[in-house]
Amino acid sequence: MSNSAVGVTYRPDATGNDWLRSTAGAIRDQWIVIVVCALVGGLVGLVLTTQQTPMYESSATIYQTPRPADSDSVSQQRTEAYTELLTSDRLIATALAQSGLPMSIGEARDATTAGANTGSAILTVTTRTENPQTSATLANALADALPATVAALDGDQPATPVAGDAANADQVRLSVITPAVPDSRGEGRNFGRNIALGIVAGLLVGLFYSYVRGLLGRRVRDEAEVSRFLSGPVLATIPSEKSLGESGIVDYHHPDNRAARALRRLRTTVTGRQSGPATLRSIVVTGASAGDGSTTVAVNLAIALADSGSEVVLVDAALDGRPAGSRHAPDAVSSRDGLTTYLGGGGRLGEFISRTSRSHLSLVPAGPAVGNSSELLASQRLSDGLTELAEQFDHVIVDTASLRESSDPLVVGRIADAVLVVARSGHTRYGDLRTAVERLALADVAVLGVVLNGSPRPAWQFGRGVRAGRPAGQVLADVPPGTAIDTPLPQDR
Repeated sequence: MSNSAVGVTYRPDATGNDWLRSTAGAIRDQWIVIVVCALVGGLVGLVLTTQQTPMYESSATIYQTPRPADSDSVSQQRTEAYTELLTSDRLIATALAQSGLPMSIGEARDATTAGANTGSAILTVTTRTENPQTSATLANALADALPATVAALDGDQPATPVAGDAANADQVRLSVITPAVPDSRGEGRNFGRNIALGIVAGLLVGLFYSYVRGLLGRRVRDEAEVSRFLSGPVLATIPSEKSLGESGIVDYHHPDNRAARALRRLRTTVTGRQSGPATLRSIVVTGASAGDGSTTVAVNLAIALADSGSEVVLVDAALDGRPAGSRHAPDAVSSRDGLTTYLGGGGRLGEFISRTSRSHLSLVPAGPAVGNSSELLASQRLSDGLTELAEQFDHVIVDTASLRESSDPLVVGRIADAVLVVARSGHTRYGDLRTAVERLALADVAVLGVVLNGSPRPAWQFGRGVRAGRPAGQVLADVPPGTAIDTPLPQDR
């Protein structure tokens, strides 16, 4: 039954640029995370700013009268020496003793800076503490203690000056020209700057998170990216719909349902290949990896074909990779006899066909679980059974396990007319999609095309995992008869 004339040849990109595609897609998908990180960063900046203690700064200015006998170099050296002296332990101890401030010498030293402009005879001593009055008092005490300390070091007078003794100040040629005053404008709480820095830091964290997700995940995103990656067309892009995610069945009754329109286009692609020698009677639907939604695509493609009046049979050949609970549940459709029963030597495949509640749609359930699915599917009985179904039905849709977890799609694909590969936006890795297409090409299996499922992902799906592994019969059993699926489809647009 295999017919290579219907296949599409894909040439996946092997240059490694998929990380760039994934990173750009991750940034688009994680924009909420980026915004939240920016807001959190701004909030952290606000909180830290409110917890900062404001600092108050005061400065006193001292004028040095040049001595006529001093050269310029000597005057400069003297100025530098006075600047260092303002932060020395000796002068600070004198200032603290004179002012009575409850500070240690180390605390006062850490709070004090001194300087002088090059070539200038003016010295400035600046103090910075948590109290404006303390800053001013300390700065003035240091400025007042400088002349007496210089005189004591020069041997002119004792280190402890007498208050109001202007003669001593004149002897050392130093005098305070601008005393320090308390400044009520505290520094340190710059709300605007700190909040802006927090927002920028949050943005960088969000972007880095998105970059890491894209680098590690390297997942497919939108149709244009996948098409460029494969160097070939994407047959259909099935958008995410809330009803589709809950039941697995597309709401064909709603004329504006985007997923329904996409599946009708896919149906047109399949039925458009029916003329000429390259016909499509049997189609295998598989996923590049588990959870890509291949069963959902297979079921809804079968429904779309049946709704157009064609006789369709859906074969559940996903015998490998199912979660144990879905296959052994008491109410699971696949728990009764089916494909595995037939492959094991029981009767004809037509004997295991059951009608569904949808007009023109029949089902061959998977049957009891087996451990040698690949051997059973590779038997001549499967080829004979699919030939029998192709003679009885217009379309045979075969749902199989994903190519990443099983070789069953390759085995069944050699028997069927073509294979339809499903990838899910935000879930399928580029590497898995490349491997799937290459494995099919190496096995000389005709590829009908690639379908992108779940793109773009809406906000209500943000952060949700992908539920996978339900048998096709169980998906069909979820919706009772008489729903919108049984009503005639609106005319294709």
